[in-house]
Amino acid sequence: MKKILTILLVLTMVCSITACNKTKETGGGEVSGHVTIGTPNFNGDFINGWGNNSYDNSIRKFVFGGASNNPAGLMTSNIKGEILLNSITDSREISDDGLVHTFKLKPDLVYSDGTPLTADDVVFTYNFYLDEDAIVEAGGSTDYPEYLEKVEKVDELTIKFTLLDQYYATDSLVFMDNIICEEWATKDKPEDKTIQQHVKDSLINKPLGYGPYKIVEYKENQYVKLTVNDKFIGDVDGDKPKIKDMIVKVISEETKLDELLTGNVDVLPGSVKAENIDAVKADSKFSFCHYPRQGYGHLTFHNDFAPVNHKEVRQAICYTIDRKIFREAFLGKYSVSTDGPYTLNYWMIDQKWVDDNLHKYTADKEKVDELLSGAGWAKGSDGIWAKGDEKLEIEVLVPGQDWADCLNLTIGKTGEEFGIKFNVSLIDWAIFLNHYYGKEISDKNERKYHMYALASSPAIVFDGYGSWHSDNVANPWGSAISANTARFENAKNDELLMTMRTAENDEVYQKAYREWVKLTNEEMPILPLYSNDYHDLFNKRIKGFETNAFWDWVPALIKCTVK
Repeated sequence: MKKILTILLVLTMVCSITACNKTKETGGGEVSGHVTIGTPNFNGDFINGWGNNSYDNSIRKFVFGGASNNPAGLMTSNIKGEILLNSITDSREISDDGLVHTFKLKPDLVYSDGTPLTADDVVFTYNFYLDEDAIVEAGGSTDYPEYLEKVEKVDELTIKFTLLDQYYATDSLVFMDNIICEEWATKDKPEDKTIQQHVKDSLINKPLGYGPYKIVEYKENQYVKLTVNDKFIGDVDGDKPKIKDMIVKVISEETKLDELLTGNVDVLPGSVKAENIDAVKADSKFSFCHYPRQGYGHLTFHNDFAPVNHKEVRQAICYTIDRKIFREAFLGKYSVSTDGPYTLNYWMIDQKWVDDNLHKYTADKEKVDELLSGAGWAKGSDGIWAKGDEKLEIEVLVPGQDWADCLNLTIGKTGEEFGIKFNVSLIDWAIFLNHYYGKEISDKNERKYHMYALASSPAIVFDGYGSWHSDNVANPWGSAISANTARFENAKNDELLMTMRTAENDEVYQKAYREWVKLTNEEMPILPLYSNDYHDLFNKRIKGFETNAFWDWVPALIKCTVK
């Protein structure tokens, strides 16, 4: 079996990737006060397995603890991006061959309602996700069957995991997930439903957790109200919340700045637009943290849907948009360019490597003509490229008016001039995600959209198998959630992902990662539009607020006080 080095995420000097106008006054004292956070809408999927909306994930991290992309399970991550044992975990032993991981829980753990948290709950959780047929039938997805052979209870506090193989990112792939309370999940389950279907139908928006907060009220499309979990044992540093209540409020892009400036919300996380950021910087009542985003904005192609199933069509579309104009219109001065599904927060690449190795797509009519005519496409009488029954009329789905405006400003103007017609449609976020993931589609014939506008945030340790490997395209579209959201099937892609996944050392991993980034830059399964300098904007009545690319606003607020 392969030997793997223990992963220590090497940040490119954490101090250099984050900066705050600090108001560091934490102090102790009574738990009191409240904070309101403004975010885009959530779906109400507050248990892992049914999509990965980052706003749903924020609620999971309040309920279960955690940082970055994952709720805390047996393991979690800290402010430096290091993966380590979670506060509920007493110890871990790893066998010499690296395939058996034995965890021991701390004694006397409880969920927020006082129900004991034991090895039974851990085994129940992993068996819940190992039953792939039941998860998929309930409209969800899981990748645990790819990693785990079995999970066994040793005693009330001890659990033994047997892996199928060793993986470069084992800790983040397998051991950072919410632990579901067996008693909560099985109570009142109808006999004719699987436990997975019961959780999805009746419990997914009212999770029972062991993290810093518990949900008091969820109003669909409006807010989630949470209050402190007095049974929380503390985060990885031993800190417990000092703020009593959190309200996560749905706000629109158009009104969010006014909501902050007028005091209706206290925090605007992940702000990207120059006009909003500069307005806050000019007001002495507010402050900010900023850092290079762990992610990027993009247009995702559904690579199996004609006509964007053709590589030359995807490349031609990439040569139709002036991404610099888009970035300046969409974000302003805090945007930066990106040329693939990567983040420069990773140690594996830097800007020089990007500049030396990747194509820089920009609006270029001659390249469009060369690519399409060379592949047998020809312009019809209407000036639009066509080939047989296929015509380059591309349906683009966006989640917000700002996306629509900026795409119409760019591809909307150059597209027909270049012979490609783009129809940009704005739709409700929940319906957007249904089409994007291919879930909850009653009529498979309603498939219409070729491209989807949104942003992605890759995990602390990158393992692209779940979201990029051909095995994770759910066919046909509409039958189940496709974890490979680009629906990209490519043999070389799969080979490089497996090389990364089973890499024996950093050198092998880095080489495969770089080759994979180059491949995606050539194949263009997505059209990368921007990355940016993230600004978390907040009212100065919050003291001790500090975020970075791997430590977002949820764990940051646990360490804050409020006036």
